[in-house]
Amino acid sequence: MKQKPSDYFLGAILRGYEKEAAEHPDKAATCSGIWDQVCMECIQKSGAFAEMFAWDTRKGHHNRIGTIMETIEAGLVPSLRLDRTTHGGKPIVVRDSPQ
Repeated sequence: MKQKPSDYFLGAILRGYEKEAAEHPDKAATCSGIWDQVCMECIQKSGAFAEMFAWDTRKGHHNRIGTIMETIEAGLVPSLRLDRTTHGGKPIVVRDSPQ
């Protein structure tokens, strides 16, 4: 990741995590599940995808699930972190409890 993600994108990750956790309380949240929620948010407003990713100047096709993973892993999303100790090799997203 070359540029710092926008606050809009960071907020969408947090909102996506919350929606994913609420809709699927029996399953752990994943970056792909958060991406599904981000997409649902974006399709509700014309031009939202372009606005959401205006900060990302990379050329070509993007792996947005990977962008979400990189952003969380870099510690840019407050209170969220990746847990790579899950079965199947798919990391889960967990919320750190306030201290």
